[in-house]
Amino acid sequence: MTATFDFIIVGSGTAGSVIAHRLSEMPDVSVLVLEAGHARMNDAVESPSRWNEVLLTDLDWAYMSEPQPALNGTRVYSASGQGLGGTSNIYHMIHTRGRAADYDAWAYGGCAGWSFKDVLPYFQKLENQQDDTNPTAGRSGPIHVMNAKETGNPVSQTFIDACVELGHPHVEDFNASDFGVGWHHVDIKDGKRCGVRVAYLEPARERPNVSVESHALATRLLFEGPRCVGVEYVQDGERKSVRALREVIVSAGAIQSPKLLMLSGIGDPEHLEALDIPVRVALPGVGANFHDHPLIIGPIGLMSKPGPDPRGNVTEVALFWGSEPGLPVPDMEICLVHRAPFGDQFFANVVRRVQTGQPIAPVQQLVDPRVILSLPGLVRPLSRGWVRLASANPADAPRIHANYFAERTDLERTTTMVQLARDIYRTSAFSDTWGLTEISPGPDVKTRKELEDWVVRNAGSYYHFTGSCKMGIDNLAVVDARLRVRGVEGLRVADASIMPAIPSANPHTTVVMIGERAADFIKQDLSH
Repeated sequence: MTATFDFIIVGSGTAGSVIAHRLSEMPDVSVLVLEAGHARMNDAVESPSRWNEVLLTDLDWAYMSEPQPALNGTRVYSASGQGLGGTSNIYHMIHTRGRAADYDAWAYGGCAGWSFKDVLPYFQKLENQQDDTNPTAGRSGPIHVMNAKETGNPVSQTFIDACVELGHPHVEDFNASDFGVGWHHVDIKDGKRCGVRVAYLEPARERPNVSVESHALATRLLFEGPRCVGVEYVQDGERKSVRALREVIVSAGAIQSPKLLMLSGIGDPEHLEALDIPVRVALPGVGANFHDHPLIIGPIGLMSKPGPDPRGNVTEVALFWGSEPGLPVPDMEICLVHRAPFGDQFFANVVRRVQTGQPIAPVQQLVDPRVILSLPGLVRPLSRGWVRLASANPADAPRIHANYFAERTDLERTTTMVQLARDIYRTSAFSDTWGLTEISPGPDVKTRKELEDWVVRNAGSYYHFTGSCKMGIDNLAVVDARLRVRGVEGLRVADASIMPAIPSANPHTTVVMIGERAADFIKQDLSH
């Protein structure tokens, strides 16, 4: 007999965990969460300074991109969380909402009800901010938000001093000011990560109306006429199906959500027909508009003496700035990693994971405590790519193509940002306090062209994948403003894939907000 639930949520990640928590607040409805990964965690998940140890393990899908034309054919390692909590287990715990202009642009583009005024109450609903640096912060939500300055490292303070020396304003809260340098606010409570697994999913699992199935890979959606009525999945090698009385919510992330829709016959007819998948709903936007914040690994600096050991997140300060005057929101973010977590072992493990396909056991590599790392990221990228099926086999990873630097402007602005990061290293703040020397790009990289070539060689992913099931009203829109899949009844998508354009900030907080909004949409529709 097929099991039946009121709601089925595909994915227990950042948005899915929120939706499970909010829907299960209604005691008379039943909720099933299907999670492709497992339920156990490793110790590094909770530790704010050890997020790098979770990468490449069995908590990471560890995708490799298609060869990137503008990166000389490089395939980019692309981390994405799996297991209970999803990417909320591997993000850097940085709490940034994005800018008001980001959401107003969504609304102007046809996403009615998604202006900053509309989404602000949902940010406040999720937040439990501990300081008073943001007058619009939420104070009673599930996510515990603290100022990274409380456990801040002196090297991070020097980064702030260096930026101020260059004329950048010091800001107290990136969620209250758009441009400047300052301490991040972070999702940390009692010295441990406070992501959605702890804040939303674990409390929901204690309720009798919530069921969670791990090792359950959704393989296709089930339909009766135009209505989605269930999900087929594989668990421990056994094919199973489950029915939804009310709705199916796909919250599998910007890579897996379009994959599931396409496997179910929802997508670009030409792509589906090439794989002999019957077309149920022609939506050419499924998998399109895929984009990410491109990241540069470096500049790397060597101090003349070791910095103190981390007490909190190793990415605790940043500069948000514009690549040219007059931009309404920042298009550049430079984070400082005050204790570089990546060494030769990490990059060797990337190669081994690609070659074997097997997760790597978490290993903490001892890196030189004198080494610091800047992570410049372009937070307003113009380049767009795609997610496509590699085959009709659900077990095969999809093909992903963020198309980094396809737009020449992205490369030019990123190069400008890296030059700014080099200037920060050359300030008296860093030289006088830490005797800092730049070791990469290094003294041989002098001209703008040489720096641009270095940027191309050192580009990677910020793991901020978005946009592949975009919300809107144009021909590439996959969901409407209430996150309902076009042309289908009883089916929504709610995760980072629905963003028309990525916010100019780390997007985890935005995805939590999307989960909160989706749950409210569903509750509102139930009452009508």
